[in-house]
Amino acid sequence: MNAQLSLDFDELDYPRFDQLLGNANAELIYFLQQKHDQFIYIWGEKGTGKSHILQAWVGQALQAGHRAIYIDADKTSLTAHLVADAEYVAIDQIEKLRSREQSVLFNLFNHFRNTRQGNLLLASDFHPAKLNLREDLRTRVAYCLAYEVQPLSRDEKINALKHLAKTRQLHIDPKIYEYLHDQWRQDMSHLLSIFDDLVAYSVAIGKPLTLNLVKQLLKQQESL
Repeated sequence: MNAQLSLDFDELDYPRFDQLLGNANAELIYFLQQKHDQFIYIWGEKGTGKSHILQAWVGQALQAGHRAIYIDADKTSLTAHLVADAEYVAIDQIEKLRSREQSVLFNLFNHFRNTRQGNLLLASDFHPAKLNLREDLRTRVAYCLAYEVQPLSRDEKINALKHLAKTRQLHIDPKIYEYLHDQWRQDMSHLLSIFDDLVAYSVAIGKPLTLNLVKQLLKQQESL
């Protein structure tokens, strides 16, 4: 069976903060790497890397020996059992939480606040004032220190891909990064996803990742 190109990005290891290059969100990244507020809310347009930030935060907590979990509300149901023992909880796309899940988050807020233990990092595409959540939960979200995540520039995105390749000791034609950005999708989440999948595919078929191979594979993907 021929190797297939999967565009479902599912990294086994969480990304690191040092893979988040660029100056636009340097203050936020520095803040999350240091001792910070118990409740934090980040928001911004799609593709600005919010999920990457949440996952890096959880990875940092796990590496420090804490019990931490990342939950994408669009893919995983938030339950009390799921977060029962967690010290660090990151919830992505909280605007997608259903009524019962909003109750779980509301109770988690109260538990962390009352015990003065536990940390929450929440993310959404929307400004906190525009969240369509139950009113008591919106009040809790208002407790959070809020940051707007800014999109990276073209050069910053390309440099992020180069840095990722360097950390994996990969030697890749610089034109590939530019092609992916200019001809595929420009948001950081999709760029990281397709880059990871292309590298994995080249390893699976035993061929180097060349610009011609990238063009061929992406053309095949567009025709599906």
